[in-house]
Amino acid sequence: MADALGLLREANLEQSQLTEQTTDVQSTEAGVVNEVEEPISGLEVQQSMADALGLLRETNLEQSQPHVTLPVLPDKSNSYVMKDENLEVSAVTIVQALDEQQEESPKQGIFDSSPVANPNAMNVIVVAAECAPWSKTGGLGDVVGELPKALARRGHRVMVVAPKYGNYAEPKGVGVLKRYKVDGQDLEVTYYHAYIDCVDFVFIDSPVFRHIENDIYGGNRRDILKRMVLLCRAAVEVPWHIPCGGVCYGDGNLVFIANDWHTSLLPVYLKAYYRDMGLMKYARCVLVIHNIAYQGRGPVDDFSLVDLPDHYLDLFKFYDPVGGEHFNIFAAGLKTADRVVTVSHGYAWELKTPEGGWGLHEIISDNDWKFRGIVNGISTESWNPNSDVYLTSDGYTNFSLETLQLGKAQCKAALQRELGLPVLGDVPIIAFIGRLDYQKGVDLIAEARPWLVGQDLQIVMLGTGRRDLEDMIRGIESAHRDKARAWIGFSVKMAHRITAGADILLMPSRFEPCGLNQLYAMMYGTVPVVHSVGGLRDTVQQFDPLNDVGLGWTFERAEANRMIQALQHCLDTYRNHKKSWERLQVRGMIQDLSWDNAAQRYEEVLIAAKYQW
Repeated sequence: MADALGLLREANLEQSQLTEQTTDVQSTEAGVVNEVEEPISGLEVQQSMADALGLLRETNLEQSQPHVTLPVLPDKSNSYVMKDENLEVSAVTIVQALDEQQEESPKQGIFDSSPVANPNAMNVIVVAAECAPWSKTGGLGDVVGELPKALARRGHRVMVVAPKYGNYAEPKGVGVLKRYKVDGQDLEVTYYHAYIDCVDFVFIDSPVFRHIENDIYGGNRRDILKRMVLLCRAAVEVPWHIPCGGVCYGDGNLVFIANDWHTSLLPVYLKAYYRDMGLMKYARCVLVIHNIAYQGRGPVDDFSLVDLPDHYLDLFKFYDPVGGEHFNIFAAGLKTADRVVTVSHGYAWELKTPEGGWGLHEIISDNDWKFRGIVNGISTESWNPNSDVYLTSDGYTNFSLETLQLGKAQCKAALQRELGLPVLGDVPIIAFIGRLDYQKGVDLIAEARPWLVGQDLQIVMLGTGRRDLEDMIRGIESAHRDKARAWIGFSVKMAHRITAGADILLMPSRFEPCGLNQLYAMMYGTVPVVHSVGGLRDTVQQFDPLNDVGLGWTFERAEANRMIQALQHCLDTYRNHKKSWERLQVRGMIQDLSWDNAAQRYEEVLIAAKYQW
């Protein structure tokens, strides 16, 4: 116990860099995508590629041939490791153990950013439509901004490829210009590069990407299709054209990580125009499902836009009872990717059901052998109550395990003052942070309104979305000014402050592939009450008062009465069993929720994609 807690305390106390991060909001759907190569098209592209890049390819292959001996897979374990699930000690006892451990061992925090030697080191290229902090609409941007850094810490050479939507300060042009034919147009792209935290960030600049940073999935379906196709075609050639650190990545020990439907064309292009032609034959592609609800669907005629051989049409044709026969980019990516990952174990199971798979469940079940769920991590620099920059003014304060009760009480009072609520330390604050839509279960809060306003509690809601739901939470505030506040829109600062000052986080989502807000909450000693789906099921263990284990409360069906029952049990513990409540808070805070655990699981998938067929 002391060993694990010692490392956690060092990590939490030493974090001082804070990068901006928003709530876990899923990206909105953007139509379908398509693109072609250079002013030439079809199979001729590959012959020109072979001639033009032959010498470079030979050089890279000589330098980066994969090892002939199979690597040893790391030991498998759960993505989230509780330090002690039967914790029966007070915060004071924990602090004493922490102090003893710090005296015994030098600084070697689990979040040490120095890369380690790794016999399984690979060249990894993560491709996505968004990457925080440069572009972000939700959880995808956070993942793409953090996972590569964690993989780099494990000794891999890692690159991120994303569109350049605006004028970014760090990336600089590399002097490489390429042209691709997309929907009959010759589109010119240039590349920008920045090396940050041991990761190569490469941004693709083109007129089709510029000045849409506030609406990166906006526009008509055909325009969105063109953007995503251009991204995939340009990204698949990056290992040949961009000499990061003076040396191109090459294809000898290369794995792409594509994300969601936006880049699901990447494994298709890798197969059709490279591996089928004897090029990049050592390269592999892992496809990550962040949200299966958005699939890049369109009419079958859209196949003519992707410039693929005719026999590839069957990969894209898909029939479902609602939409009939259509063109489906996600379906093609799932079939051609070497491995498929989704962002939690629970969501991986749900995707194989008709309800959870959104029509693609049979394809996912057929490819179950290459499928795995890995729970996302979080940035323990951005979300750390001990160093959170948003808690350093206006009466808020940073806090840690040692100062949990005093610090959280001060943040709670500051939140009540800032929002104009009565400053009542013994009245619990229930918070909701998220998108206001059907998926997030906001309508359940509306249905439970009579019960909520009849309780001795305060409720704070932060989010934006459907107009009717915005009006609904405004109405709750207007009718109950003494106990309800609605913040329409999104504020990073308020998300941090609400997380720190609230006692309970409510997440009644109907489906939640992973969820991040419950992880942030537990880091801040805020107890989650969640609908037991997807990643919420994986990360929030139901509180068991008899054995004094668990992290929060769950309810099995997305129904208002079930949610109310869970809240009743939660509030009873808060009011009448303070010691149990404090141990709940401590158990949440001492978890290792960093990306380092998830990166180890991803490494196992990369190795499997490379060596296990």
